[in-house]
Amino acid sequence: MTGFTSLEIAVLTAISSGHAALGALLDTAQITERENTGHGFYTSFSVDRHISALQMPDRQLNGPNAYMNDMGAGMLMGFILWFEDGYPDCLEGFQYSDSQGNTVDLKTRDLTTLTFMRLEPLPPSP
Repeated sequence: MTGFTSLEIAVLTAISSGHAALGALLDTAQITERENTGHGFYTSFSVDRHISALQMPDRQLNGPNAYMNDMGAGMLMGFILWFEDGYPDCLEGFQYSDSQGNTVDLKTRDLTTLTFMRLEPLPPSP
């Protein structure tokens, strides 16, 4: 994974845990664009399309929640890994809110410096 933040790497690793084919695709990922929406972000990337596409019943996989540092007590961020034609192509990160119901304007933050305390494990796959 080239150019990803430590938060993005941790989330992508958690999402691909137990899914060798997805992990192989993500190992080839290179960032093409990162958009900071203020409430969250979209990190677009490309993967090696010489590797077989995944058979995805949906266009997305939900990721873990991250308990964030320096964004308010109890701040959680959620994540979605998006796919196009069976290939992962975008990681979306978004804020829920802190324990007071507040969010942070991420436009005032450098996304590469976002840190987390821990990831809330993904629910088991059916």
